[in-house]
Parts: sequence; C-alpha cells; structure tokens
Amino acid sequence: MNILVNATPLLAPVTGIGQYIRQLFFAMNELPDAQLHICYGLRCEKEMRTSSQDATRSIQKAYGLARRLLPNPRATKRLVEAMAFRYHARSIPSGSIYHEPNFLPLPFNGPTVITVFDLSCFDHPEAHPAERVRIMERGLPKALQRADHVIVISESSAQALRHWFDVDPARITKTYLAADPRFQPHRSELLSPALKNLGLTPGSYVLSVGTLEPRKNLNTLFAAYAGLPDALRQRYPLVVAGMNGWNTEGLMKSAKELIRRGELRLLGYVADELMPKLYAGAAAFAYPSRYEGFGLPALEAMASGIPVITGNLTSLPEVVGDAGIMTDPDDVAGIREGLRQLLEDHVFAKELGNRGLIRAQTFSWRRCAQETFAVYEKVMAQRDGYR
Repeated sequence: MNILVNATPLLAPVTGIGQYIRQLFFAMNELPDAQLHICYGLRCEKEMRTSSQDATRSIQKAYGLARRLLPNPRATKRLVEAMAFRYHARSIPSGSIYHEPNFLPLPFNGPTVITVFDLSCFDHPEAHPAERVRIMERGLPKALQRADHVIVISESSAQALRHWFDVDPARITKTYLAADPRFQPHRSELLSPALKNLGLTPGSYVLSVGTLEPRKNLNTLFAAYAGLPDALRQRYPLVVAGMNGWNTEGLMKSAKELIRRGELRLLGYVADELMPKLYAGAAAFAYPSRYEGFGLPALEAMASGIPVITGNLTSLPEVVGDAGIMTDPDDVAGIREGLRQLLEDHVFAKELGNRGLIRAQTFSWRRCAQETFAVYEKVMAQRDGYR
C-alpha cells in the first residue's frame, strides 16, 4: 500500500505533532506492506528522516523573512505547501492513500485519513490565539466532511469530536501514542555531562515541559511551587523546557520573582536529543495542564522512571492512570502538597516512578502503527466496495 504523508511540521522545531509523525512512521516503515512517501515541503522521500535537526537554516530563514514581509505569511506558507504537495501527489502511484497527521488536509484526489489531536480550539477558544481559532473553525468542519476516516489519540478527544461534530462513530478510530524508546532511566554519571551544560545536576530539579501558553497552566504551577518550604525550593529549582507560545505576559510576571531568586529556570526550546536526559535527571515531573489530547510529556516522564504529578482532566487520566499523582489543575494547594510529597518522601517517589515505568511500557508505537495501518486497509476496502 502506498501511503502519502504530509510531514511539513518537521520543518519547524519539533513539538507533539512532530513527535507523532516521526515515531508513527518510523514504526510503520517496519511493516512489510507499507510503502511510505514522506513529504517535507519541497522534498518527498521514502523513509522518515532520522535527524532531529529537520529544519534547515535556509528554510527557517525563508519562513522568518516571509513572516516579516508578507501581509498574511501563514496563508502564503500554506499555499506553497499545497503546491509542493500537489506536485508530489502526481508523482506517486495511483491508488495511494493520504494521511494528514496535522488536522487539516491539503488538496488530494483520493482516499484521505486525518488525525485530530484535540478539540481545544472549540472547548477552550480563549486558550488560543484568535487567528488559530478562526483557522480551525473554518477548516476543521470541511476536513471532517472530506476525510474518509478520522484518527484520534485518546477517548477524551473522541468524545469531544462527537460532541462538536456530527461524525459517525464508525469513522473514528482511537490510537494511543507511546514514548520514544530513548526515554528511559539513566544512571546519574551518564546524565551529568549533558545536564552540566544546562546548569543542572541529576536528581536536583523539578521539571515541566511544554510550550509557554495558557492551557499548560504554568501560572498555577508557579504559585504552587512558590509556596513550598524555602529549603525545598533552594534544593530543587523548577525547570521549564518549552519555546514561547502566545499570551505570555502574565506568565512572565508571575515568574519574575522566582527567576530573580534562582528558583525558576526557563530553558526555552531544548534540542530533541537532550530531552531524554533532561527528563531522566529530574527529581519529579509536574504537568498540571488543563487540556491535553494525549499528554505525551507525562508519558515520557513515566518512561524515564520519574514520578509524575498531573492535572486530572481530559486525556491525562487515560495516560497516567494510578501511576501518578492527579489533582485538579487549578488546585494550588493540592499541587503544592503533591510536589512536597514527591520531594520529601523518597520511598514514595521511587515507588511512583516504578509504577509509571511499568505503565509506560504498555504503550507501543508498533501497536499504534499497526492500528493506523488497519485504518488504511479499512478505508481502501470501503473505497473498493463502492466501485
């Protein structure tokens, strides 16, 4: 089966969608009947790239220049991608299936599968830039009508999809994600050199990961952390890895005093190859997000053997289960108490880390690839049945 995949999200710093594309199609490349055609903007290749540095400097500079000079750079970028994609689609065998892993499909005259990660633009539009909400409100209904099948990454996302749109449940398939095998426990002596470059010591910091934006709920985490005993804050600084998103003014204001005291460190975007060691070196992982399609950072922390405290909403209970501390994401006192317990009760923290490690091993990219390929087979069989 020839499968056309839009991998343009890998031409920017890799976030959750990029990780999904890379890991899913690495795994699918091992399936004997899958012939992949991976489109990276102007190039189309038959294998997933192994380098974490997918965005070349020339492409980044071109996008940066477009953002400065063009009145609507997002639309222009989309137009260029669509033109390149149309060219690639003509060069692959007829009868191919197209998988769009990033919500909104590009033009393609053939069977189409899309992945919808979450419905946060509809459930919580206030947590997104207005332009992003407009794009999703305009584009997602059309995408759902056009797609032969919709893949979601949690039952929570499936419920939200059925709530907002009249999508036949038979056209929806849930496929859970997994942690990259690189996320695993590491001995301290193996972590020290990499963490030293970040100014960190193994086992001596609390970690949170995610783009700096409202739905990640970092304001609440900062408030909870600030209330910990002085000795704990001085011994375990709070470290946040993630690039700037939008509407960060209030967040930076709440972070100012913690940063001044050296108790909060905002690392910005951390290179993909450093992330497994950053996770494995943490004393605890805090992720009080209000809304997640899946919550991959929590699973990556669990796979690293690190005890986790997360919010208890949307998909996070599906991922974390009883292998982490779960709290109301707006309960400052509850988050503070969970952090204090993880940092003071080392026996409990180790037990929780072990439970998380065991649970993380129940998620598999190979199974995700097999379930996704089964969706392709179902779509193609239905198409053949209509002929």
